[in-house]
Amino acid sequence: MSAARPAGTRSAPEAHASDSEEDIDVINVEFDFQAPSEIDFQALKRLFQQMFYTHAPQLDLGILADHVIQTGTSQGIGTVIKVDDLEQIHDPYAVISAVMLGPASPASELLQTYFTAQLSKTASAKPFLDLLKSSSEKNPQLFVLHERMINLPPQVVPPLLRMLLEELNESLQENAFPTPSHLIFFSRAFSADALDEDEEDEPAGLAGARKRKARGQHAHPADAAAAALGKPVANKKRSTGSQDDGLGSFHPEDELIREFASHSYTFRFPAPRDAADSYETPLFGRLLAVPFRDAPALLQRLLSVWPPPN
Repeated sequence: MSAARPAGTRSAPEAHASDSEEDIDVINVEFDFQAPSEIDFQALKRLFQQMFYTHAPQLDLGILADHVIQTGTSQGIGTVIKVDDLEQIHDPYAVISAVMLGPASPASELLQTYFTAQLSKTASAKPFLDLLKSSSEKNPQLFVLHERMINLPPQVVPPLLRMLLEELNESLQENAFPTPSHLIFFSRAFSADALDEDEEDEPAGLAGARKRKARGQHAHPADAAAAALGKPVANKKRSTGSQDDGLGSFHPEDELIREFASHSYTFRFPAPRDAADSYETPLFGRLLAVPFRDAPALLQRLLSVWPPPN
């Protein structure tokens, strides 16, 4: 898609983890933003296993890992984040890349087949399914392939997306490729209501979320996210907003991406096989489609919330 960019490190700001309301340790970590390389193959597969959760065994995730590496090394598109450490080589903590949906490729075929199967299960998904099926070589869509370790801060997202958009725009201009109609994002969400101790007898997942939404009552997604990370939970209630579906986001930026989405769809992952022996918080897959023309505005929105450090 573009001239090759030499693999190597890119400068990145320090990431700071702190909490003004609690007496906790502050961890300062310096990250390297690098081009993907062959040595990252297994670590990328593990990140994609996290992304696709219980559906991962059905997918040949090596195809996606290969795509990320080949796109990064030969086309100059895509980034991984590693800890800056001269003494040893670390696995990627995060990855961002892109898969063009429309032109034929193993990665495109895998993603289109998988998401078509999920979107074909209910009539409410038809608008998103129609959008996905409309992709072609002349009218492509761009799947943003992003995943990171759960404790990696969202402050890394704006520079990752900025670099990806710069690389993509350069590639589109140099090679006269058609401009994608949409950016498609996919990530996981979890049932915020499942962490609410006051609603033990109500249905879990989307059914319970809709019931509590009708009353304007459910667990605050921020509290649910804190619980998932083992932090104290205030267990506050709040009235729902137009964007609030009772689900907590593993990626906080999803709530901002939703502001720009023309299409969205959420489906529930099946529980793990051993879930019957222990409580398992329901997890969901969330698809968001953002018109490509809105990508600059989305990036500015992310930067307004997580600006680069001074």
